[in-house]
Amino acid sequence: MTDDWPDKRREIAYTEARAVIDSQNNTMTDIDDKAMRTVRLNTVLLGLLVTGLQFAPDMFYTTVLQAAFALLILSTLCGVITYNESNLYVGPRGEYIEVLAEDDFSDSPWEEDLLQTMAGMIAENYDDIRWNSRLLTATQATLVLGIIGAVTAVAI
Repeated sequence: MTDDWPDKRREIAYTEARAVIDSQNNTMTDIDDKAMRTVRLNTVLLGLLVTGLQFAPDMFYTTVLQAAFALLILSTLCGVITYNESNLYVGPRGEYIEVLAEDDFSDSPWEEDLLQTMAGMIAENYDDIRWNSRLLTATQATLVLGIIGAVTAVAI
């Protein structure tokens, strides 16, 4: 790789940009994993609540239980949306790679263009990760509120 770069500065910039994109991908994978685990937990909790309601309907305070159901369903929806919103750039698109291979850059050297492209990917990924982390927070917050509601529906 060292022989391909005209100077050390651009080589280091590429290495760092590649590391950031890889780290962003790992972060998004972690967010997706947490979202799906939360969806699975919601499914189990909803199933337990439905079963409990069928076998001992008088044990629950209905209004609070309905709120708990709504919160757990909302948490599930947020979790699915979080998982489906994962759309990171992990590298240049195919068309861009073809242009790189042809070395058809009129204004700037290919190395500079590649680094600018990677900077754009990092910025876009940052926005996506920030949005998904907010969705995950909503997913987990509604899960916690749903659990509190379910416990309260039994305790009252």
